[in-house]
Amino acid sequence: MPLRVIEIVTPRSDKDQVIQSLEAHRPKEGYVFWASPLEDEEALAFKIILDVQESENVMDKMEHLFAWSEKYRIVVYPAEATLPRLDPLAKEEDEKEMNDPTDNDDEIKKNRISREELYSDVLDTTIISKNYMVLISLSSIVAIIGLRRDSVAIIIGAMVLAPLLGPNVGLALASTLGDYKLAREAIKTLFCGISLCFALSFAAGSIFGLPNMTNELLLRNTMAYSDIILAIVSGAAGIVSFTMGVPTSIVGVMVALSLLPPLTASGLFLGSGMTGYAIGAGLLFIANIICLNLAGIVTFLVQGIQPLSWRDKEQARTTTVRVALLWSSLLVALIMLLYFEIVR
Repeated sequence: MPLRVIEIVTPRSDKDQVIQSLEAHRPKEGYVFWASPLEDEEALAFKIILDVQESENVMDKMEHLFAWSEKYRIVVYPAEATLPRLDPLAKEEDEKEMNDPTDNDDEIKKNRISREELYSDVLDTTIISKNYMVLISLSSIVAIIGLRRDSVAIIIGAMVLAPLLGPNVGLALASTLGDYKLAREAIKTLFCGISLCFALSFAAGSIFGLPNMTNELLLRNTMAYSDIILAIVSGAAGIVSFTMGVPTSIVGVMVALSLLPPLTASGLFLGSGMTGYAIGAGLLFIANIICLNLAGIVTFLVQGIQPLSWRDKEQARTTTVRVALLWSSLLVALIMLLYFEIVR
């Protein structure tokens, strides 16, 4: 299990209160901690080492304790190892021995990184930047070449470059937390990426045309039930990879598989004057966007991602239901369209 270090900077006058709180919760979460004086001699830095799955519970308790003031600062960063080791098996045995049948604490253990760490990771990949636009441009050009040359290897190379996982995860997280600011940023980043990719592929289709209809292009002009399943699985896998704090490069390729080729194909078809094919590829792309975000919201909910305060939870619940109903309605409409197309 990955380790995290939680560093808490507090006024020296609050030392006893912080130690008392940390000691009270240590048996359940199984962490170790110590305090170090800072150079100004007016503050202390408490460092806690714990399993990543315990970090959100501890941080939530600290936030309630500090309730919240500029005098305090919490910083979270990864730790490679600690000696003596933290022993999760011994901790489970201690919990069984200390278990009180009258204890009504229904705290859920979360097998993931903390909400704050997740938010920071997602925000980093959601904010639009020069590097993001450069990678979208490069991946689009590579995808155009791959589709025109009917090369699976080149298309896979394009998917490795495409940074499309981040804004979709950001939009799903914003829907789950009711965070409108993050939602606006994710939509803006996703829209800019989609627009740039489509513009480049449209220009390539207009200038060079499509003298040959390749197999890779033909695969992207129709939508099948398997494409919907693939997009749902890709979205769920992307969310799990973020919440577990593991590298997302491989899952990013899965998401790009659902998004980049059909979007590029749609632009190429439209630029070449093949409107019917362009609409088919465009519908496939839209279906994948819907499935990725719907799967993301459901996975975040299953992972127990929610705001800390009661008022924020109520607002987030309302937002999540509305957005999930919107995505679900669009997905049902696309499935009905696919069904009648197959029947016809």
